[in-house]
Amino acid sequence: MAGMVRLAIGLVASLALTPLIVRLLRRSTRRRLQRWFVLEIAVVVVAAGALVALWRPDAIALGAAFVVLGIPAAAVDAVEHRIPDRLSLPLCGASILAAVGAAIAGHDVGSGLRALAGGAVWGAALLVSYLVTGQPGPGDVKLTPSVGILLGWFGWAWVLGGFLAAYILTAVAGVVGVLLRRYSFREGQVPMGPSMIVVAFAGATLAQL
Repeated sequence: MAGMVRLAIGLVASLALTPLIVRLLRRSTRRRLQRWFVLEIAVVVVAAGALVALWRPDAIALGAAFVVLGIPAAAVDAVEHRIPDRLSLPLCGASILAAVGAAIAGHDVGSGLRALAGGAVWGAALLVSYLVTGQPGPGDVKLTPSVGILLGWFGWAWVLGGFLAAYILTAVAGVVGVLLRRYSFREGQVPMGPSMIVVAFAGATLAQL
């Protein structure tokens, strides 16, 4: 019964936030978005919000930050192959505050420190990759600490597993995109942001089952 109540609250809250998130998405893009694409993002926001409402209480704030900022970031990356600082940087700040707040409120300093360390590991790994190879893009590098913080809250296995999963999912999406002539590996047009956000939600959810 409690789960149904939380699900209902999550649905209502995400429905209420959807117009604001869509507006944030529109302001973060440089092109006019198709209506069908905006509708898809709205559905994803509602579904993700309902899902996050079922998470453990100590992780809900982290999940909410990803719903509000992470999903628009992934959407912009999908259509423009970039992640705006106006989305990635606030998400990073919100993730840090949520992790620290949850650690203090739950007297769980270990999980808080591990979350911050997970964010540092993800961020450092992709920063090195960017400096050495130029890939992934700088927007992806700025998004990675947030994903590492979320997964780090649940354990190192999720940090490392999520890292590998993000690259695998990006590769699969890239192959499909190339076959459909939407992406080009040669030009570095395969966005990694959507894969990271999917891995963040999926990893956090699986970690709590």
